Amino acid sequence: MNVFSDFRVHADFESLGKLDKLIERGTDKYKNVFIDEAHRFRTETNITYEQLAQICRGKRVILVTATPLNNAPRDILAQIKLFQKARKSTIPNLPDLERFFLSLEKRLKKLDRRRDYEEYIRVVKDNARQVREKVLKYLMVRRTRSEIVMYFGRDLQNQNLNFPEVADPQPVFYELNDHENDVFNTTVELVVKNFKYVRYTPMLYYKGEISQPEELAQMNMRKFMKILLVKRLESSFFAFRNTLNRFIRSYEHFLREYEKGDVYVSKKYITKIFEFLENDNDEAIQRLIDEDKAEKYSAEDFRAEFKKDLEHDLNILRGLAKLWSTIRRDPKLLKFIEILQSSEVLRGNKLIIFTESKETSEYLTDNLKRQFGNGVLSFSGASGGANPGESH
Repeated sequence: MNVFSDFRVHADFESLGKLDKLIERGTDKYKNVFIDEAHRFRTETNITYEQLAQICRGKRVILVTATPLNNAPRDILAQIKLFQKARKSTIPNLPDLERFFLSLEKRLKKLDRRRDYEEYIRVVKDNARQVREKVLKYLMVRRTRSEIVMYFGRDLQNQNLNFPEVADPQPVFYELNDHENDVFNTTVELVVKNFKYVRYTPMLYYKGEISQPEELAQMNMRKFMKILLVKRLESSFFAFRNTLNRFIRSYEHFLREYEKGDVYVSKKYITKIFEFLENDNDEAIQRLIDEDKAEKYSAEDFRAEFKKDLEHDLNILRGLAKLWSTIRRDPKLLKFIEILQSSEVLRGNKLIIFTESKETSEYLTDNLKRQFGNGVLSFSGASGGANPGESH
């Protein structure tokens, strides 16, 4: 197969922002499209999905994912539609995929997850069984190590291939001193229980009527932003400080606009914000919000407590920033470096370190280079392919 006839997509939304340029240049020369992390395209209501669907049209498509289904059966349908016609599919005995997946959704709509829990779980499992038996068995190749050893053992032996024995993971604990522990616990308490995330849920303070889906979207945004802060705190002190500072700048900017009489609400870009949240890209979220890609309201359209709660949140953020300015070391980083230096296994081999946060990755790269020299490289979805030795 000619490699120049292949187009590979990794579902990193920094890279996918360039899809429109690729479409302009033309994709006719590509015959095969390989999509990694394909579960990120489980919703059709965003720009990147539409762009990718345009690229995939008329081509052979391979989707790679460990978690094709996340919330509902329709997650699967969105991915399948990248290479199948929804109402005229080639799947045996199932020409209308839209009708099939709609029937599965209707079974769940009548049930309350809490009140009808046992029946709800039974239907979810039966839906999953139907998707496997009627759809996925014709489309999906699933391979685990045990399956390969069981069914392709002779092939492995003939090629002198084998899976390495993997040791059980070993937990590593880093210790906070008394002051660090107090700051950490105070931060968790404030972020989880006291912080209101008002900046990201303005329509909950709107004097007029809002639809139920819009209200739910705002409540979900609050949950996502809370998760984002906690994840940053768990990732690294460095990433958390940066996110904290971005929150402060955003709140200050929002309050300045409010004082001028303006409130901006991003309805059109709410799906894009969720995409960035899922991709752990809070910097892109902040940029989208701060660029005012939103609908403009009058400050008078919002209840009086809106400003009060905004100032409440900003005071918490400033207080946290002051607290974190007293932290002089990074115990997690120090413990990590200690293990890399002391472990014979780690010291004598090449290592791959994974982290969700790009900022944590860059922070680790800088600090590990000071200890171990230029043998440390950083790679992310934004890294170029022309020079693999270049650190990003």
